[in-house]
Amino acid sequence: MATGKTKHAGGRPSLYTDVLVDEICGRLASGEPMAKIVQSAHMPDSVTIYRWLREKPEFQQRYADARKDGAHCLADQIQDIVDTEPLAVFDEAGNKRYDAGSIAHNRLRMDARKWLAAKYLPKVYGERTVVAGDDENPVVLEASFDIFGELLKNLALKRQASE
Repeated sequence: MATGKTKHAGGRPSLYTDVLVDEICGRLASGEPMAKIVQSAHMPDSVTIYRWLREKPEFQQRYADARKDGAHCLADQIQDIVDTEPLAVFDEAGNKRYDAGSIAHNRLRMDARKWLAAKYLPKVYGERTVVAGDDENPVVLEASFDIFGELLKNLALKRQASE
């Protein structure tokens, strides 16, 4: 006997909506970290979002695209950091000097964004090292700012020098 009602699975209703997914992906695409996004009062926690990534293929694709867009945004942020003058201090004689701590902080900010961009979009922002082949058919190893990439790069240079 059909009553016309759908059976409820039980438990708490899902927060998953297209509007919420649009906001999450939009914020990721603008370079905002997930840790900050989930701090908003109306957002689910990160565990819920990562569960959606496992269970909802449509969310997986939108999330991946947003992370790629976020990599470009991170690269743009690096340019802004570089173009912003560091904190200036003046000595007793009135000479302008740049604060070393400010410069180090900006370097750290740039390095973190560079690393993240390389992880999110390695074909664009990762390091490429040719390890074999010729100009028309190179064999390329994708590496991202790690010790193994540097070792392989040095190996390739030694190989070229011996040929």
